[in-house]
Amino acid sequence: MAVSAVPSVSPTEREAAYQRNFWLFLADSIFFTVAMSLIGTTTVIPDFIRRLTDSEVLIGLSSSMFEIGWMLPQLFMARYLVKVASKKWWFAGPNIVVRFAIPAFAVLIFLLGKDQPGLLLAAFLLCYGIAAVGDGLVGVPWVDLVGSSLDDKRRARLFGFMTAISGLIMLGVAPLMGLILGESGPGFPNNYGILFGLAGVLFLGSIVPPLLLKDLPGGKPVETVPSFREYLPQLGRALQEDKPFRAMVITRMLSSLFMMASPFYIGYATVELGLSSEEAIPALVAMQTIGTISGALVYAWMGARHNLLYIKLALGLAALLPISALLAGIVGPWTLYIGYFASGLALSNLFASYLNWIIQHASPEQRPIYTGLFNTVAAVTLLTAPLIGGTLAETLGYRTVFGVALVMVLGALFVVARYIHDPRPAPAEAGPEAAAAR
Repeated sequence: MAVSAVPSVSPTEREAAYQRNFWLFLADSIFFTVAMSLIGTTTVIPDFIRRLTDSEVLIGLSSSMFEIGWMLPQLFMARYLVKVASKKWWFAGPNIVVRFAIPAFAVLIFLLGKDQPGLLLAAFLLCYGIAAVGDGLVGVPWVDLVGSSLDDKRRARLFGFMTAISGLIMLGVAPLMGLILGESGPGFPNNYGILFGLAGVLFLGSIVPPLLLKDLPGGKPVETVPSFREYLPQLGRALQEDKPFRAMVITRMLSSLFMMASPFYIGYATVELGLSSEEAIPALVAMQTIGTISGALVYAWMGARHNLLYIKLALGLAALLPISALLAGIVGPWTLYIGYFASGLALSNLFASYLNWIIQHASPEQRPIYTGLFNTVAAVTLLTAPLIGGTLAETLGYRTVFGVALVMVLGALFVVARYIHDPRPAPAEAGPEAAAAR
């Protein structure tokens, strides 16, 4: 297929755009990350859903739902983006619409109240699902923008600083969450309505920074969108011929299966270890946040230099979370706090480091396809994780889920150590032409 020319950008213009975009990406990411932390997928959301249903499968699905919805559309979006030179409005445009879903659900919480748990659950699944799928529509263009409109050094700093700053904000917010969810708070479901409302305001704030981004040229766009007859073989060849990429996809799948246990740690703490929600959620969020800040600062330094080493260290530390949960039933709940600290330290930038590896490994022309394929395969795996985790929790108990999660993360560590190597990044100042020559 014929391709269009990519406009050239002078080194001076490129450097100025990198500097401008860094702060805009950082502002957008902090708004989004703090908002997601306020309705934490491993703390607040599963605890909220547990008050509406006793189905462990639904509780597990609620924790993974956003990531599933975010990833599933990406393979189909990637097919269209190969013909687009400028990705900015493919990110900023849909972003305007989908950011209203969470504040809308906050309003519905107050309107429906505690006497209609079925409608409240249905409203959550609808609004949260819209937010997740909408974020999936902008996921591939966001990765492409981060890859083409930031250099390697600033990209690593972006991932690290956004997590560290968001973590510091959440350290200050955690006591407030405790008051809102505590006995002196407004009570269920208004207490959760306040948290979703605060998150909704931040989601709306995240609309503005992308509108101001300077979109730098990336890969050369093709003239026409490839048909599925052309597109699907491209995906198969990427997995068949690119062994490191295939290994990274397997690593991501194992990591997704490791996450099957995420919604059950808080249930384990409140149901079996005897901690109350107002005691467990703020404390576990605080411990995870402290670990997240520490891990983010480490990644801000390591990301551009030793991204693959960070992935190995993060997977090793992630194993401490299921280990701590298994020990908590024997020696007491204090080990779970250590596990949450380790999980924050490990997982704060693990998935960002995966994406950073993809950005460095793939050429600009390959990047949309590689990103879409990588995330969509992971989403299919993640879709099964709540079913597996919920079934195991209901039939064999929480400890079995934690044991299986431990096996998954150790498997991911083995694949990374055995089959994945560092990509050779192109010099940032050389622009997309040098990257494409890799």
